Amino acid sequence: MKLPEIKAGEWVVIDTNILIYANQQQSAECVQLLRRCALREVRAIVPVPMLAEMMHTLMLIEARENGWVGRANPSRALAEHPDQVRCLSRYEAQVREFLGIGLRVEPALSCDLLDAMGIQREFGLLTNDALLLAVARRLNCPAIASADRAFRDLQGMLIYAPGDVGG
Repeated sequence: MKLPEIKAGEWVVIDTNILIYANQQQSAECVQLLRRCALREVRAIVPVPMLAEMMHTLMLIEARENGWVGRANPSRALAEHPDQVRCLSRYEAQVREFLGIGLRVEPALSCDLLDAMGIQREFGLLTNDALLLAVARRLNCPAIASADRAFRDLQGMLIYAPGDVGG
């Protein structure tokens, strides 16, 4: 299903890639979904691990735009230059702005970590994807918004994906 098909009032757990595509203006559908969430038309939940991943990704994007890191292992390259990390600020403003739209931020609990390991065995999902699904299950949330192909064949969960980006 596509992101615009999310019904008003529906609860949905949002994956990192939706947040990044919206932030980087790479998907009008992702931008529109976050607008709908900010207006409380769609009831969004963002697990803390997805926020941390978004924050890290935005930091690397800013460092890359500054010409400080290349494509090969940008995290390691940036970690070797803490003085550059201290100078990053655009990503911080973006994260603060995102948090300001009032989405429900949900912690990952130890039970989610344990459930995620079972999910990994069952579906072959990587850690953060399994954790996203574990949080959704714990909250009895029936829907996930993600551009990740790993969720496409998931049974028992509504999966909404942007139709205007490759996945």
